[in-house]
Amino acid sequence: MSDALSFLLKARPEAMGHYFAFLKEAGKHLDPKTRALISVITKVHSQTERGVRQYVRRAIAEGCDGTEILDALLMAFPALGLAKIVWAVDVLLAM
Repeated sequence: MSDALSFLLKARPEAMGHYFAFLKEAGKHLDPKTRALISVITKVHSQTERGVRQYVRRAIAEGCDGTEILDALLMAFPALGLAKIVWAVDVLLAM
């Protein structure tokens, strides 16, 4: 967790608690691999390298392999565009 997120949790625990509860509730009907892949895509969309690395590791821990992560990126092509996918692959190759 980033220092900024830790600060927000301490400074506004009630607001941030609702945010984390929302995230947990929103994906409760998805299997862990699917949730992890969606999280990777959201971090690629915002081009958050630290987040991409964090959620790729989580996806792998949930049983995803490299081809599934790549498939998820390519399935999100209409939303991400080529530049973000190339950026994400650069991050993946550096891991």
